[in-house]
Amino acid sequence: MKNTKLNLLLAASLILGCACASAQTEAELIATLNKPDASLYDKVEACRLLGRVGTRNAVPVLASLLADEKLNHSARYGLETIPDPAVEEALRAALPKLQGRPLVGVIISLGVRKDVKAIGLLSGYLSNADADVAQAAARALGSIGGMESAKAIESALAKTPAENRLAFCEGLFRCAEGLAGQGQKADAQGIYDRLRAMKDAPHQVRAGALRGAILVRGDAGLPLLMEAIRSDDFVLVDSAARTAMELKDAGVTRALADELGKLPADKQVVVCSVLGRSGNASVLPALFALAKSANKTPRLAAIKAIPEIGHGSAVPVLAELMADADNEVAKAAQEALASIRGAEADQAVLAMAGSSEADKRLVAIEMIARRHMTSAMPTVQKLCQDKDNRVRNAALRRLGEISGPEALPLMLELLSKGQDTDAVEQAIIALCTRVANPEAAVGQVAGALSAATPTVKSSLLRVLGGVGGPAALKALQAALNESDREVRLTAIRSLGGWRTAEPAQDLLAVAQKAGTPAEKQLCLRSYFRLANEADLQPQQRLELCLKASPLCQKADEKKLLLSALSNINTPAAMNAVLPMLEDADVKNEANVAALGIAERILKSRTASARFAKQLVEPLKKVVAAAANDAQRKRAEALLAEAEAGGRK
Repeated sequence: MKNTKLNLLLAASLILGCACASAQTEAELIATLNKPDASLYDKVEACRLLGRVGTRNAVPVLASLLADEKLNHSARYGLETIPDPAVEEALRAALPKLQGRPLVGVIISLGVRKDVKAIGLLSGYLSNADADVAQAAARALGSIGGMESAKAIESALAKTPAENRLAFCEGLFRCAEGLAGQGQKADAQGIYDRLRAMKDAPHQVRAGALRGAILVRGDAGLPLLMEAIRSDDFVLVDSAARTAMELKDAGVTRALADELGKLPADKQVVVCSVLGRSGNASVLPALFALAKSANKTPRLAAIKAIPEIGHGSAVPVLAELMADADNEVAKAAQEALASIRGAEADQAVLAMAGSSEADKRLVAIEMIARRHMTSAMPTVQKLCQDKDNRVRNAALRRLGEISGPEALPLMLELLSKGQDTDAVEQAIIALCTRVANPEAAVGQVAGALSAATPTVKSSLLRVLGGVGGPAALKALQAALNESDREVRLTAIRSLGGWRTAEPAQDLLAVAQKAGTPAEKQLCLRSYFRLANEADLQPQQRLELCLKASPLCQKADEKKLLLSALSNINTPAAMNAVLPMLEDADVKNEANVAALGIAERILKSRTASARFAKQLVEPLKKVVAAAANDAQRKRAEALLAEAEAGGRK
């Protein structure tokens, strides 16, 4: 209670403070406008602020600016919001003294103020030779409204030039809307009907007049709407359809549904849109009938409209259409069914999942995923063992995408059977990376290793490599010591694809004691992949390469080392390449690596300025060891750039 009283006191003090400030500000602002040497900016700003705080006292000074083209707009801005009849008097008094843009502005302001006393004056401007003035007068009269304004505009409309007609009609629309809002619907209807009957009326006028005539008639406007829908004038057809959506009347919707089958295709498309947005289930039989008709375009429009209503009775119809011979129709039906919610739609999807036709089972799997039907997981799990290979793979993929950890035992069981191995592995990876506790899921996968056959172990290791995480890394590190060669090789490959360089030391250790050249080669390839792609600083990557360098004795092994070094853009990496320039087995690869490092360093302004001088001696060796003229010329050009201090 204490806080409430305090807030009220604060509010009252603020209001009193603002009132005092307003009175003082108004006087200051008026003084600014009266100062001959005040800048245009200051006067514009004064007008703007008077629009907030001005009173009757500000009217004369603002009115005196109406003839000024530069300040007319600002003066009117200030006047239009002052709540005093002196404003209208000043605006009316200014009319005979103005012409051109200032006159147009004052006419507009009289419309904004809805000054009934200005109707006679404004009517005289409807025949003005200046089109802008005549058009502004028509719109202003429309804003003021009433039958007196409407009669003045209608009287002038017949004689006005063609360029003014649209603005005059706009004025009449404003009058009609105002009259309808005041309950004078008969007068509004008369204006709309006369506009509809106008010869050579612009299409906006014909469409707007029809809309107004229908809406102002209420329930009695339905015959007029249906007449327009049946007409050959598509402007009227489109206007009637849009108006029907505004009405949201069950009688209108039923009438359009009854007419749907009798209309030509182009109109059927328009009406389908109206019926769909109505949300009225009573129109569905008409849409169903059209969806099964012969003409493709309205069929597609009907199918698209059906799910907007979202009623369960649409499910069997759409399910039937999904088997249509026309692929586009079938696809549209599938999209429509996917967007219908509710148990009946779910049941239809489950029924398709049990179909004897593989194509329908495939569609059902996709629908289950799109509708996120978690309750259908038992059905998807069953389809994972379907006799059709396509169905099995689709079910496995979707199972991994939408199922929870409860599906993991089944997936591991399927993996142990050795069927659809790739699909099962990908499904397990998808599930493990999606669940709330990936480490717990990885624990289940790793736990299956001990009882698995070598083939299944390899699959499990690939899954662990795809999921990642501490538990997966530990299991893969342990698998490096497996007795089965294929299991070891799978562990090496999986570690080579790790997201960090953490397994690098393990791979190097295995390479050092590898029992076969192929195993050593694979270890080194995996090791250098980590050095190449891991998110490490150049110095760290170089250290990895140098650690493995003594193991690289064969040509293929040296090429792996060179490939890794070539992506480290430092002089130290280039120096590590230099000894291999004299090695006949990899001389060409060493030249290419050295040149690539130098080019990338010199291409960067920062690196070039820092390292250019350090490249001079290494590049001299590259020039001397060039394998061909092209390499020599390239090396000489880089050497000259390095000697010059790099890129400036």
